[in-house]
Amino acid sequence: MNELFSVNEAAAIAEVSPETIRTALEKKSVKPSHKRKAGKAVRHRFSAGDVLLVKVLVEFPFPLSKEDKQCLAQILARGNRRAARWSREGADLVYRSGDMQVLVECKPFRQTVARNLAAFRWGRRRVVSSPEVLGGEPVFRGTRIPLQQVASLFRKGIPDREIAEDFPGLSVRDLAYARLFSRFGEGPGRPRKRLVFQRRQGAV
Repeated sequence: MNELFSVNEAAAIAEVSPETIRTALEKKSVKPSHKRKAGKAVRHRFSAGDVLLVKVLVEFPFPLSKEDKQCLAQILARGNRRAARWSREGADLVYRSGDMQVLVECKPFRQTVARNLAAFRWGRRRVVSSPEVLGGEPVFRGTRIPLQQVASLFRKGIPDREIAEDFPGLSVRDLAYARLFSRFGEGPGRPRKRLVFQRRQGAV
């Protein structure tokens, strides 16, 4: 079964706010292929490709047409190599129109999503809950350290080094998951790295 993520989880992995994803859903900029009904509500579930699509769309410095968004969805979320004037070359995207080619560098965003996915998967295995430990509050396996306590320090902006010193029993991966968890439902702001465009000459 494919790995799927809720709106809050997808937002944290893509490092965008949940409101950004909800707006994209309302405008139909993003159409996850997985959804289920819960009463009258519809619960959308995002694949890893959907999360990458959200990340790239959010970082575009100018509005894209509906057709362009559909093409990017075919490539990033559905795995196609080409869609109309768009294609995938390695980690990047290429837009072709006549003799013009524009390269859209996506490697930093793929790396961000991959890094956060790894942290998410680690945390799902590492964090456990038992009525016998702190009344069932989620803790890191083999410890009495609550996930929420560590995550709250990241939300407050405490430096990573200080958090690591306060919890020497937690590994780097444990802290990475706590940092990711701290963004669930939060608006973390925009990353420093932006999309990079390169105009190519002499297109085929």
